[in-house]
Amino acid sequence: MLYPLQNILNFVFPPTMHELLLRRVTGARFIGWYRPQTRAGITYLTEYQLPEVKAAIAATKFEHSYHAAKLLGTLVSVHLQTLPPKNTLLIPIPLSKKRFRKRGFNQVDRVLRHVYSIPYPYTVCTSLLIRPLDTIPQTSLSRAKRLTNMNGAFAFKETNKFQLENIERIIICDDVTTTGTTLAAARKILASHLPPTTELITLAFAH
Repeated sequence: MLYPLQNILNFVFPPTMHELLLRRVTGARFIGWYRPQTRAGITYLTEYQLPEVKAAIAATKFEHSYHAAKLLGTLVSVHLQTLPPKNTLLIPIPLSKKRFRKRGFNQVDRVLRHVYSIPYPYTVCTSLLIRPLDTIPQTSLSRAKRLTNMNGAFAFKETNKFQLENIERIIICDDVTTTGTTLAAARKILASHLPPTTELITLAFAH
């Protein structure tokens, strides 16, 4: 009975190509694409050009896919479980108010809400780092313009500094990094407000 029902649903609500590609991909299978590397101070967990990874990122960002966000959350969970135990703050790269209103959610934040089984205390924080400028999307720019597009894009919300109390490690997260400019700009702003003992990591789901 499941197949006729699925066919009816596919007819009424045609799945996207990303949904079709990910439909039978489980978290256990997705972990097989966990290939962490560090470049220019940024750790990325897998390769963007892998079809299933590209589909998961697009489906999370543009199609409100719970399944895709959960798959990426599994990848992040695997990585966080390898880190030494520290009281950790996970900070998703923020969207500008204009882009947040248009999209309705922050896709990186959504992925981080699917993190699980971390053997140390952690919190997802969306109120310390803000994005006062509505910058041009990095994907639409040349490499040279990407390097300057993020100037002044981020700010630290001083009134929420209390959230840093007892925090030993901060991980700034983005979905995809190419030049690393976005994460580097966010890191620069945040670093100036942290005690020297706080570990600061920049992490991308894919590169």
